[in-house]
Amino acid sequence: MSIIFLVACCICMVTARPQQSNAAVTPVPILVDERLPIDPQGGYGFRIEAGNGIKWQEIGAVASKSGQYTFTHPDGTPHILSYTAGVGGFHPVSDLLPTPHPLEPWHIEQIRFAESQRAAAATTQV
Repeated sequence: MSIIFLVACCICMVTARPQQSNAAVTPVPILVDERLPIDPQGGYGFRIEAGNGIKWQEIGAVASKSGQYTFTHPDGTPHILSYTAGVGGFHPVSDLLPTPHPLEPWHIEQIRFAESQRAAAATTQV
């Protein structure tokens, strides 16, 4: 029984291996590769541009960094994202980031009602 299991496992491994593709892989040239050396305080910086239109730049310090990357989507839409990151978290800025649906007046009324209920409960517990 264990021999059958072993043979079945071998067959599964052979058939599950990645198939070789005949498509040639075209390397993407790096057009710009500028790097600032790391300073004694841990600061750094770089700017990279590739031949396929991808650009990325970043400047960082011990507790924070900021940067931007750009590329073009297959449909031609440019994608630009700027960001800062540090103690307060990661903060991206882009026109293509999803945004929450605006609150309707009844949403705001429900939020205020819930806040008043919480405040009333807090005063009665004291």
